[in-house]
Amino acid sequence: MQEDAADKTQQLQNFQSDDLLEKLKLLNYEKHLLREYKLKPLSRFYFVKATNPGEQFFMFTLICWWLCRKLGKEMERPQEYDDPNTVIAKIMQILEEIDVPVDFAPNKLMRGAGPICLMVLDVLATQALKVTQVNYQRLHIAQEEEFVGDYLEDNAEIILEKLEDEQNAGALSDDSDLELEAHNFRQLNWLNRQKRSMGELPAGTTDELNARLSDQQEWRLELERVLPQLKVFVKADARDWRTHISQMETLNTSIANVAETTQAQLKKLHSEFTFSLEKIESREKHLNNELQQLIQQYKELSIELSTVQYAQTQLQDESEKQMNQLSEVMAEQELKKQEMERRGQVMSDGSSVQQIKKAIVKLKDDMAQLNLEVALLVHAYDQETVRQALDPADQANN
Repeated sequence: MQEDAADKTQQLQNFQSDDLLEKLKLLNYEKHLLREYKLKPLSRFYFVKATNPGEQFFMFTLICWWLCRKLGKEMERPQEYDDPNTVIAKIMQILEEIDVPVDFAPNKLMRGAGPICLMVLDVLATQALKVTQVNYQRLHIAQEEEFVGDYLEDNAEIILEKLEDEQNAGALSDDSDLELEAHNFRQLNWLNRQKRSMGELPAGTTDELNARLSDQQEWRLELERVLPQLKVFVKADARDWRTHISQMETLNTSIANVAETTQAQLKKLHSEFTFSLEKIESREKHLNNELQQLIQQYKELSIELSTVQYAQTQLQDESEKQMNQLSEVMAEQELKKQEMERRGQVMSDGSSVQQIKKAIVKLKDDMAQLNLEVALLVHAYDQETVRQALDPADQANN
């Protein structure tokens, strides 16, 4: 029962998808939508199942936007990287504006496929058809011109071919021969009447032929004489509906014959697959029950291992920091050692004492130079003072 319900639901969805595509074709979406935005054509069951949610959601929103434009509703054209919640909210708002009952969750439209998406697209397409006022015209079947003469000639060829086959049978009794000859005679008279009506045989020729064929023996001889000339080849016309019906019947019969064995094999495979799946499920349950304790222990050990690994990582980071500090200390120690060695070498050589002595001598020379400069400055100052003292006395004498 559940399988029948699922099949009916699937068939209904397929029908809705097919009907939706026909409505979109009536709205000429291939020209005004697909070609304008360089999109690939949609299959008849594109929105039945979610096979590529991202692409299907973008196509769903784009068709909704196009149909809303047909309805005169303003809506920005959705892009591939827009927020899905915002686009769905706009679509829901437009559905409420056109009095469509929105009794489903908005997240049902996220996949871009499924019965809810089909319902929304179908409602919008139906409203768009009403707004655009699409007109329907009665179906006109153009009949092909056929000539009655060709038809009669084809039937005459078939009748003559049957006559030849019946003549070559040769296994009938005398009574059956008479019945066959009478039947063939009637068929030939009908053929002559048809040819006469088409203007192929004049009336006098028909009367003369009937007079000659009044006798059974003459009729047989005449038939044997003209029989080699009555071999014709009937060419099958591919446009003939009879040929199509015969082909359809043949194909239907072959399909039915093949389908019986195929269905039996499919049922067998289905039963085998079902049995294998049930066996696998039972084995899986058994293994889960048997390994439940081990799985719990494995989880605990995994948690403990994660803790130990984390602690080990922390210790490794700490040890790396300490190693870096140790390398810095060792480098500093090496520099101190080199400095001590240099100073010890200098002290052992006595070069520092010599440098001190030289420095003292240089200081003494600098001090003597400074004393000399100071004495010169004092002398110059004294001279200036004496000169200034003498200048007022000279002025007074004058």
